[in-house]
Amino acid sequence: MSVRSIVSGVVAQFREELTELVETSLAEGMEPRRFGEMIAGLKAVLASAGQRAFTEIVTTAEEHGDVLEHAGRRHRFKQPSTKEWLTPFGSVQIERRYFQPDEGGCGLAPLDLRCGMSGRFMTPDVEEAVALASADLSPAATRDLLGKVLVHAPSEKAIRNVIAEVGRWAEDAREEIEDRIVDELAVPDGNMLVVSIDGVNVPLREEGPKTGRPAERPGVRSSNCTKTIWREAGVATISIYRAAPGQKPERQSTKYFARMPEAGMTSLFDQHGSAIWDLRRDREFEEIVVICDGKPALWNAIDDDPFYAKATQVLDFFHAAEHLSKAAEAIFGKKQRKATVWYGKYRALLLEDDDGLERLLGSLHYYRKSLRDGSERRAVVDRVIGYYSRNRVRMRYAAFRARGLSIGSGVVEAACKSIVGARLKRSGMRWTHEGGQHVLNLRTRARSGEWTCFWATYLDAARAAA
Repeated sequence: MSVRSIVSGVVAQFREELTELVETSLAEGMEPRRFGEMIAGLKAVLASAGQRAFTEIVTTAEEHGDVLEHAGRRHRFKQPSTKEWLTPFGSVQIERRYFQPDEGGCGLAPLDLRCGMSGRFMTPDVEEAVALASADLSPAATRDLLGKVLVHAPSEKAIRNVIAEVGRWAEDAREEIEDRIVDELAVPDGNMLVVSIDGVNVPLREEGPKTGRPAERPGVRSSNCTKTIWREAGVATISIYRAAPGQKPERQSTKYFARMPEAGMTSLFDQHGSAIWDLRRDREFEEIVVICDGKPALWNAIDDDPFYAKATQVLDFFHAAEHLSKAAEAIFGKKQRKATVWYGKYRALLLEDDDGLERLLGSLHYYRKSLRDGSERRAVVDRVIGYYSRNRVRMRYAAFRARGLSIGSGVVEAACKSIVGARLKRSGMRWTHEGGQHVLNLRTRARSGEWTCFWATYLDAARAAA
């Protein structure tokens, strides 16, 4: 079919349908309801013309011979075959020719290969919209949203298939993706690298021990198991700051990482550490800071990992202040003015005085003596003393601030909520490790500003596989 005949046919159809729409709109006048109907009608006219143009342009690439060579094998035409493709203009039925290899085995449709649609249902732009929307929304919400902007929305099943396929590929091709990101995305200006690691519980579709009182009502089946168990997912961030001594640092960018629950957060540390290495390999940072809460397991893993070598370790100040608040309540009682005054004094000393921690520990030991031996209040103070003593070198806040270092883990704390919690902890949700990781693979790339590079890598891999 010639270019002229394709264009003439599409234009003639478009002119006819558009003329009818315009005549109807002018005849019936304009008011809010008619305005909405006019917009819907115009979208339908555009979609109709788009479907016809799409189909006729695509089918010009069809193989017309009866024998072809592909991948060193001879294939012969067997039969015509119809395939549905979901496009931005709606669902179209594509007539293509199917070929079978002489020695048997899986056949092929040359048109699918030439369009990069082998084994695919959605065109790349529709598939990208599904994947990107799914980073934030459930399959049902993604379907509803796309139903408002596309002529035909994909089904929930089709959306789940995209999440699984792209999420699985993102897991397997992690190194390839990171290499492309390093090559193509410019690293923001900044002289301080701040990394942080934390965790957040997520609901898993696994049986676990039931807690709480047993069922007592007649007819209620007793069981020692529940269908949902909560485990800690790992979250990490790498942020680049512009910092100067004595000034509050300015965050320039953040890269996010999230892994479903696993022993020791092994995959998270591997992925996070490799990204740190890539950044340190290409740029000299004046300061490298690791900020975490007081979990000994996290600090032990950081101490043993060469990716974090020569970094300044900082205990998140807000966790330190939280423990200070608990000690104040244990010593003076809840909501007591003395507790508020004491807390305010030593919080300021921690921030501003080089000797603030030692003075605080001295005060804690002094008041500890006044608490009854074996009491819960004394136990609280003992725990706080132990917490501060273990983290002495990480609590030199006055010195850290003088160097312009960040002392708060607010970025990773927020990531626990926005990256993992907001997507995986909605009402009624329960996850397998694999399914949850597929979603997190999409979500972290989108929130890190890497989506365009990520998707280009995916399309290249899909085309190469075809």
